[in-house]
Amino acid sequence: MGEGLVFKKLAQRTKWRRTGMMVEIALVASLMVGAGGIQYIKVAAKRQTAQENRFFDLASQVMAPNIQSSDQFISNNGLVTTQLTSHRYKQIEGQRIPWSPMVATYSWWGGAPLPTRLNSLDGDRSSYDVVTQQKVPVFYNDHRRLDKGEPRQLAVQEVQQVARNRGYVAEAALSFEHPLTYQQIRQKLPVGVHPAWYWLGVTGDADTTLMDNNFLGIQAETAQGSLTTRGYQEFRQQLAQASRSGFSLTYGTFNVFQYAGKYAKKHPTLATARFAGAIVTGESSRFKALDQAAWVEASSVGVFQRQQTIR
Repeated sequence: MGEGLVFKKLAQRTKWRRTGMMVEIALVASLMVGAGGIQYIKVAAKRQTAQENRFFDLASQVMAPNIQSSDQFISNNGLVTTQLTSHRYKQIEGQRIPWSPMVATYSWWGGAPLPTRLNSLDGDRSSYDVVTQQKVPVFYNDHRRLDKGEPRQLAVQEVQQVARNRGYVAEAALSFEHPLTYQQIRQKLPVGVHPAWYWLGVTGDADTTLMDNNFLGIQAETAQGSLTTRGYQEFRQQLAQASRSGFSLTYGTFNVFQYAGKYAKKHPTLATARFAGAIVTGESSRFKALDQAAWVEASSVGVFQRQQTIR
């Protein structure tokens, strides 16, 4: 009986020891899996951050109609989800106008979508920035083919409303009757009205009133509206990168990034480039000469506010 009791206690002790070892092994394995999972999340998050950064860089260079970025940073940085933010503004005749930030939220399992807030708009007849509620200038494609039974929207003519006022600064999107070169635009604009951003246009079927201000174009390099050969070549490289990026942004049959690549190939130099429109800025009374300009198909006013003497 004594030996049986000893063997029974020994068996129990051995069982407990094995159970303890199993628990230790399970804990170690869990820690290793957890560490590996965390490392995977970090790597995935880093990859998605790089992808979003790349898109932000491209968008700020080729798809920001008279909109400039002041910073770009990671906000709300969590283990699973992260948010990338870029604060933006408009520069109108020396005055800074706050604009909606570009924001992208992504997760390591869901990938990196296009930003949830890019050039988002509010409004029906007129368009407004969704955050600042500033009026957004809109380009028009009056030559597009209409679907059967679809009414043609009349292009707006708003510069005359600006010209009636003095002591204001304004921006306006001018859609041209026919594409113009950089030099032609500079020659046609009245004194005191400066091209701030040059629009590349769209294909024949694109309805620009539904594009949420996601237009392709190049920002002027100076307050007077200048472009340089070097600056245009850098812009062409960015257009080509956008077309190869794998990002997709479509409106009907119009693919924004595919068009970017086609434009870069078709217009290899600044001298040969043709622009379908431009966002121009100036003191309000200077816009009077544009009211009856035959080469302007449509004029849509954006930011319009009193001129500030302290900047």
